[in-house]
Amino acid sequence: MFERFDREALSVEPPAGYQPGPPNADQAAAWQWLQDWCFEDLKRPWAMAYLGGPLGSGRSHLAEAFSRHLDGDTLLQQLPHGWPRLRLRLAVKLTDSLPWRARQPADPWDCGFLPGSEVALQALSRFVPRRATLMVADELSAPAVAERIEALAPRQAQYRQPVRLLIVERRPAWSITRA
Repeated sequence: MFERFDREALSVEPPAGYQPGPPNADQAAAWQWLQDWCFEDLKRPWAMAYLGGPLGSGRSHLAEAFSRHLDGDTLLQQLPHGWPRLRLRLAVKLTDSLPWRARQPADPWDCGFLPGSEVALQALSRFVPRRATLMVADELSAPAVAERIEALAPRQAQYRQPVRLLIVERRPAWSITRA
């Protein structure tokens, strides 16, 4: 019940240079695909997907907005300060503490960006998800992404919560594919 978000393995802050922009039709279609992908088989402990698009297409913005939606931050920001926000946080802690309770689609996930640091890479080798988790690899080189996947690989089958890795990369056209 008192587990915390793993700030060594994941960062809640997007990579430097993130510039939000208005959503477009490609982003709306990709949003629904991401929603379906995350929830399609919550008993599967591990899944990866690639989100690609040209520079300036908003793929990083989409990943950021989707993760804020999935982790409940968007809902939290819509509530007035004080008791309503505290009540939501307490309700999340309560549901996290009930091991017999089946995961619900509205339950918040842990979402974060994979940092490029060596400290974060070491933390990933010990990572254990406290709840369903979306990891976003954005602005990381292909070798850095491969290192992070390798660090996570030995424990993936033992995850008790679903973990999804979304790799954001530059491509000539919008695309979203499973790995």
